[in-house]
Amino acid sequence: MLIWQKHILKKLCGTFLFFLACLLAIYTLVDLSAHGARFLSKSHFKGVLTYYFMSFSSLLDLFFTLAFLFAAMRVLYDLNSHREILALQMAGLSKKKLLLPLFLFGFLLSLIGYANIQWIAPEAQEVVGDFKHTLKPQHSPSENLLFSLSLEDDSTLVYQRYDQKNHQLLDVFWILDPSEIWHIKALDVHTLGAFFADHFRQKEAHMEKIESFPEKTFLEIRWDKNTTFHRTVPYECRSLSTLLTQGLSDSSENRILFSHFFYKCIGPLMPLLALLTIGPSVLELTRKFPFFLIAAYSIFRFVSLKVVLDGMLILGENQVLPSYVAIFGPVVCVLCFRVPTFIKMH
Repeated sequence: MLIWQKHILKKLCGTFLFFLACLLAIYTLVDLSAHGARFLSKSHFKGVLTYYFMSFSSLLDLFFTLAFLFAAMRVLYDLNSHREILALQMAGLSKKKLLLPLFLFGFLLSLIGYANIQWIAPEAQEVVGDFKHTLKPQHSPSENLLFSLSLEDDSTLVYQRYDQKNHQLLDVFWILDPSEIWHIKALDVHTLGAFFADHFRQKEAHMEKIESFPEKTFLEIRWDKNTTFHRTVPYECRSLSTLLTQGLSDSSENRILFSHFFYKCIGPLMPLLALLTIGPSVLELTRKFPFFLIAAYSIFRFVSLKVVLDGMLILGENQVLPSYVAIFGPVVCVLCFRVPTFIKMH
């Protein structure tokens, strides 16, 4: 790697980390101002740290793009204002070559973004949801959702929540028939081991507890091996491979699945699109306008593209437009508008 490339990458990396830390700090402070008292009083530090790590993972594309956008503008503005770009051009380097280190850094961020979407982000939403559920005030209104499961012996299993981390059904009622019910605090779905099981039978006009067990194994409980215990995972919380696999299968939700798949594919590429959009403009305008105006102009472009993509996702979900047209249409328009400008750079 050449000296000038190392110089630009070093400045870009340091500036990017600074802006990323600022964005994460602002997000954390705002969230703590709303939930901090409850978090710190009812959870340990490790749990709060895990919660914020998973929250950052679910918003990683946004944080990366904004931090990279600010860093790229700052670095290009400094290089131009200090006449370093002019000196490099006099040495025979074109502006397109000068942007190469920035594109390489943006490509690295895109790879990290794809890895996050595939392996980390799908678990983030569940961890965040479980954390908020455990810290929910006892007297606050709740959803009170119940899930039921029909067993092979025609009995019914009703449970409030599935703990995917520990593979347990929580607050379970096993209804053998209207006159006989088991209440189980937690039931392991693999071993069928139960914790705090109470057996009730109807006597006259009420149910009476006849026996209790701190631990008990219910081998007589049998369900289909393909049973899914957790509630339906939202499309935005599914990994790329899951969306693609489900989209390729015969389903009435194919267009919705592919809309979210294409949308997730575009997300990690936003740093590269942002650089392609603002790079030529920053190099041309830094001598005429202050950095604040250039930053406002660039942020407006990014926010506009993000809003348009979110709106097109809704159109794709509702099958107003084909999924690939809805998601890739705005991106193609941006490329058609900015690529010729980039090619004409000298």
